[in-house]
Amino acid sequence: MGKEDDTNMKNSNNVMLKTLLIMSLVATAVLSFFCLRSNNIVELYREKYNSECVSAMMIMKSNHSLAENSNSYKNQSQKLSVENNDLKKQNEKFKREMEALKEKNQQLEAAKKALTGDNLELQKSLKKAASVGVTPQSYKYYTEDALKTTITKGKYLGKFLGTAYTPSSEECGNDRGITSSGLPIVPGVSIAVDKSHWPYGTVFYIKGLGYTVAMDTGSAIKGKKRFDFAVFDKKFAYELGEEYYDVYLVKLGNGKIDESILS
Repeated sequence: MGKEDDTNMKNSNNVMLKTLLIMSLVATAVLSFFCLRSNNIVELYREKYNSECVSAMMIMKSNHSLAENSNSYKNQSQKLSVENNDLKKQNEKFKREMEALKEKNQQLEAAKKALTGDNLELQKSLKKAASVGVTPQSYKYYTEDALKTTITKGKYLGKFLGTAYTPSSEECGNDRGITSSGLPIVPGVSIAVDKSHWPYGTVFYIKGLGYTVAMDTGSAIKGKKRFDFAVFDKKFAYELGEEYYDVYLVKLGNGKIDESILS
C-alpha cells in the first residue's frame, strides 16, 4: 500500500470514530431524555399514589367515624326502645288503674242504686205503719258500733219469709214483752228466728226493714230462712203480713245479746 492509501485509511478511521462519537452522544442524549421522562412519570405516579393514599386514609377515617356514629345511633335506638317499653308498661298500668277505678265506680253506682232501692222498700214499710197510725221508732237508740248503717250490708243470704208480731202477751208469750233471750223486745230491731240455725245476737240487714238482731224465737218460726219481725202495733203487723225479703248477714252472733244496742 502506498502513502496515499494510509492517509485514506486514517481519514476513514477518523470518520468512523467521529461517527461513533456522534452516535454515542446521540444515544446518551436519547437515554438522558428517556431517563428524565421516566423520572417525571415516576414522580407523577408517586404523587398520584400519595394522593390516592391520602384519599384512602380519609375514607378510612370517614368510615371509622360513620361506624362510631352508627354505634351511637344504635345505642340511642336501644335506649329509646327501653324508654318506649317503660312507657308502654306505664300506659298498661294506668289502663289497669283506670279499669279498676271504672269497676269501683260501677260498684259504687250499683251500691247507690241498691241503697236507693232499700230506701224505697223502707218507705213502703213506713207508709204501711203510717196507714195504721203507728209512728216508727227512732234509730238513735243504737250505738254506732252495734248497728252500722253503711252501704256494706254483709253477705247476701237469699230471700227469707218474714212475718211480724208485737210485744202483746198472746204473741210474746208473756205480758212483760220479754223475749226468749231474757231481754225486752225492741220493736223495729228484734226478730224471732229458728235458733237451731241462727244464734242469738246475730245481726241481719233486711231490705225494707233495716238492721235487726236475733233476740227471740217462736213455735211457728222454723227453718233457716224464716223470721218474725217485732213491731209496736197489731194493725201494723197485719199490714206487713207475710212477705219475702232479701236478707244479708252482717254479723253472726255467739248466743248472747249485745245490750249496748238497747241503750
